[in-house]
Amino acid sequence: MPYSDLLLDNRTPLALADKLEQLVDCVRQSLDGVAGELVSATCETLGYATPNFTTAGIYRLHGRWRSGQALLSWSLILKIVKPDSEEKNNPAHHNYWRREPLVFESRLLETLPPVIGSARSYLVEHQPDGTLWLWMEHVQGRYPEAQWEFDAIARRLGSMGGAYAGGKPLPEEPWICREWLRSWVTASRRYAPRPASYLEGPMPDGERRIQSWFESFSRKLDLHLETILRLPRVLAHQDLSQMNMLLRTDMSGDEQLVLIDWQFMSLSGVGEDLGKLYGVNMSLGVIPIEQFEAFGSSLYRSYIAGLREAGWPGDDRLARYGFCLSTAARSVWEVPQYFALAAQRQEAPHDSVVLARMERLARIIEAYMTLAREAERLQVAVAGQLADSVIAKSYN
Repeated sequence: MPYSDLLLDNRTPLALADKLEQLVDCVRQSLDGVAGELVSATCETLGYATPNFTTAGIYRLHGRWRSGQALLSWSLILKIVKPDSEEKNNPAHHNYWRREPLVFESRLLETLPPVIGSARSYLVEHQPDGTLWLWMEHVQGRYPEAQWEFDAIARRLGSMGGAYAGGKPLPEEPWICREWLRSWVTASRRYAPRPASYLEGPMPDGERRIQSWFESFSRKLDLHLETILRLPRVLAHQDLSQMNMLLRTDMSGDEQLVLIDWQFMSLSGVGEDLGKLYGVNMSLGVIPIEQFEAFGSSLYRSYIAGLREAGWPGDDRLARYGFCLSTAARSVWEVPQYFALAAQRQEAPHDSVVLARMERLARIIEAYMTLAREAERLQVAVAGQLADSVIAKSYN
């Protein structure tokens, strides 16, 4: 047996012993083609609290590789994606299940502007059970925590967006989502909780105010989703949670931003991706409540600086509109979550966990309300630039 001396420690249910040839090839790629043999391999699960519906598992493999007299350490990631509901089998869906494998197979990430790095792809493997195994680089870096780190990321996002908005050809692959925000809003409306008995009964004035605003914003949102399609288009990641952004130092000593998990890749309006970054990191508790406003303002200034550095000469109100609307649209999911918690509180009024979650969501929703009002003003202000007859008619 060619691997009879291999020390294999498999701590997962994967049939890894049947994948040793693939493993050896991927390890060799991770070591830039260094000749040698696999000495040891350990496979363990990487636990994530909120995996994607199309993710069957994420695993880390690591061990030793012998090259001559040297023993080299190696590490890589295996991500397994799977089919889910029928809607996610549509390339137009924001969570099309095959998108990330197609991103890797196309080598599209190698064409990104140099301000953004990505994990190297070693192998995309189609399995008999219909799953896809993605063997990729284990990116070792740190997650952003401080505001200055998020600002640096926002600046790089702006620089990437400015490259595309300024003339870099957009990729044309049909599996890249073209209307990401509309698809996400549609799915959120479909699956968001609706505690009807609570919403139809008496509630505190503050909650009634949120409900009234949300109903008004929801009526206007479809028109906003038409408007945002007319913004300058950029390539977007659309899943910029803290754990999908890694900062590492390259061989020259410069800091590099690496974005992982491109499942939501889209062609989006300028500013949209920044709104997702801001909103999702508020929701996940990464941005402290008392810093919401200052954090958002600083992110936006940094993003605009990146756009300008890339040479984009456009009206920054276009990017501001994309940012404001993308952030405010998250209310489609989070306002229903807030009222679901309110219904729970009615049953358990002293539940400290529910009360704390409600307090945070209330502050987040306040931020959404402020940005939604600004988006409405900007929608009118930039209508002429976007040659949008739909908007013009709606305000006559």
